[in-house]
Parts: sequence; C-alpha cells; structure tokens
Amino acid sequence: MTFERAPQKSQALLQAQAEVFADKGVQDFSVNQKLLLKYSAELSQIKDLNNLPSDLPAELVVLIKKNKVAYVNFLRQESKLKTSFIEENIKTYKEKFQPVVAELKAKVAQGNSEKLPEYLGSGNNGSAFRIEVDGKSYAAKFSREIAQANYEIKPLILAEGIPHTSQLACYSFEDGVVVMGLLGGTDVTNLPPEKALEYSDGHIIQLIDTVQKLDAKGLDIDPKPSNFMYDPEEGFSVLDYHLKHSGGRYGLPQKIMDLRFALMARGFEKLNYKDTDYVEKEKTQDIERYKISLPLMIRFLGILKEKYPDILADWQTQHDEDKKNPSMRVSELIDRRHIPEHPELQGHLKKLQEMGF
Repeated sequence: MTFERAPQKSQALLQAQAEVFADKGVQDFSVNQKLLLKYSAELSQIKDLNNLPSDLPAELVVLIKKNKVAYVNFLRQESKLKTSFIEENIKTYKEKFQPVVAELKAKVAQGNSEKLPEYLGSGNNGSAFRIEVDGKSYAAKFSREIAQANYEIKPLILAEGIPHTSQLACYSFEDGVVVMGLLGGTDVTNLPPEKALEYSDGHIIQLIDTVQKLDAKGLDIDPKPSNFMYDPEEGFSVLDYHLKHSGGRYGLPQKIMDLRFALMARGFEKLNYKDTDYVEKEKTQDIERYKISLPLMIRFLGILKEKYPDILADWQTQHDEDKKNPSMRVSELIDRRHIPEHPELQGHLKKLQEMGF
C-alpha cells in the first residue's frame, strides 16, 4: 500500500485530521488515543507512512504500523471530517500562546511548582497556572493524562459563549495544556465567615440561570463548592462542568438544589481534633456555620418557590420517590438532627418549617 499525503494540504490540516482520528477512530482513553494525540503534530510532518523517517521515537513507529490501515480508511471520509475548528486552534496556540506556555513549563520543570506566583491550584486531573497574553489573563491547565484533556475540551466547546463559565481559549496535546479565560472573583470556600457575605438575589438567580444554560447544552456541573467563584460586581462563575452521563439520575432539579453547597460555603478555620478544647471549638463553629447557612437556605428556597416552582416541584417529587426506595440513603434537605440548639437558630428553623422544609 502506498500512501502519500497530498502536497496541497497544510500541516495544520494534517494535524487536525490526526486529532480527529484519535478522537473518533480509536477507543476513548486507550493507549492508542493517548499516543495519537501526543504525536499529532509529528504525524502531520510525515509525508509517507510507508517510508518513515529513521529518527522517529520507537513508540511512534509502533503506533503508525498498528493504526496505518485504519487511519488511511478513516481519511478517505475526509470530506465529512470537520477540522476547521482544530486548524484554527493550532494556529492560535502556536502564534499567541506557545511561547508563554514554554516559559511556564520551564519554570514548572524546576520543581516546587506550587510555590510559583503563577500557581492557581490542583485537582484530580491536573494543575492550573496563570499566564498573561496580549494583556489578558488566562488559566493554563496541564492535565496528567492527554486522553483526559481531550475529554475535558468537549464540554468547553459546547459551553462557548455562555457567560460566567470557563471559556476555552486554545489547547495543545503536544504540550499537554488546555488554556481557558481566567474567571474573576474568589473561590467561595475562601470567603471569610466574619464577613458573612450577603449574596444578592440577582446573583443567586444569575447562578441558577447559568446552570440552566449549561444543562441545555448537555452539560453537568460538579457541585463541589470550590468549583464556584464569586465577585461582588460580576456575581458567580462556574469553573468546572462536564458532559452529561446518559441515563443518569442527576437532572436539572438536582443540579439546582446542589447549588446550596456553594452558597453556604465559607473559609472557616480548620480545627485540630487533638486540641483539648476541640469539642467546644467545633460546637461554636457549627453554630456560626448555621447562622450563615440557614438564612441563605431561606432566601434560596424562596427564590426557587417564586421564580422556579417547576424545578422545585420536580426536585421534591424525585426526593420523595427516593425516600421510598429501601436501597437508597436519602437525607433531608434540612437535617435538624445535626443542628445545634441555639436561640439564634430557632427562628430560621421555624421559617423553614413554615416553607415546608
């Protein structure tokens, strides 16, 4: 079999085709997918897959031999392949972001990356760093697995143009980085409790509407509080979201109700259970938490009752059905068993009871 790439094809197009093949022509999260994404730029420079350059990495040679026939057959559907977005991404990354990312990678390679001034944070799938390009701030996330980065790019593409959400700027599988616009504000888990920040009803409504827009695009949120930012002027932003799982029980009503975790989060002091006064400190802190969380729950549920009654009704229906299922453990929205006895809390609990909770 002889296969020579058409000379009129740009390198960006060839690289885009390699990425599409990695995404659609092999199994998700497989070794083949990881290597195809990793070497997509090098694959775009090979003119003849039957006469490979002698200086190719051994694993790339094995990869080509293993997938060559499937790759050629895949490219015969070229007219059906959508590559314009990937080609534009390659151009944007190389021209605007690659030099800055290269500098950052050199710093990270020296070790102690968490002490770098650019460091933003880490999660299960990678670490993020601040970069500046053309006077704008971005978050550059280095994923631990290239196949995972490929999976994370898909929801970012779907969420394009939705305000108050992470927005994709560009990516590079070769450098293992996904670049997003940097969201303003503060991680809600870092907001100091003494300020007891009163979110406006408008900002709570804006957050609910943002989650609705993500849901309409086939996207789920991760309700972990640290995935939400708050700015007193701009309101809430959603850092993390992912593709919906087909057939899942986590519908829009459940997503909206889970926003209570972000609304009630505060940066309380971490207590040391070895301290002699730990029990007393814990009880005091619990009371302070409920002084913030209970009034917020009253406002949140009031907003749902007034502006989103269908969502609240659907959540209640599912909640009641789950309680009847003996195989499921279902906690009440307001679990009074764990709320301390305190006069400042009783009025809030009475109001919630009057509201049906």
